[in-house]
Amino acid sequence: MPDKADIERVVFRAIDRVNEFLPAGVELERSASEPLAGRGSKLDSMGIVNLVCALEEEASLQFGVGLNLMDAEGNDGSPPLETVGSLVSYLTKILNRA
Repeated sequence: MPDKADIERVVFRAIDRVNEFLPAGVELERSASEPLAGRGSKLDSMGIVNLVCALEEEASLQFGVGLNLMDAEGNDGSPPLETVGSLVSYLTKILNRA
């Protein structure tokens, strides 16, 4: 079972991949409080799709699991893509349930 640090590294690798396509000065930060969707996000809808695809690929490579995050919803109804921290917490829960 992957721990939170392993999952955070996978999320950061996905962020790095997305940052390659973002304009200079608009890159996502490797920070739990960095908004991914909604207010304050640097990503448009296509950027979110790119992040989700990169994350699904990185999780498959690192953990050997298939993820489908496009319809993801947190246990409390909150969107797991709200911030980097909420995404890491969500992935920690679902990857350790299996």
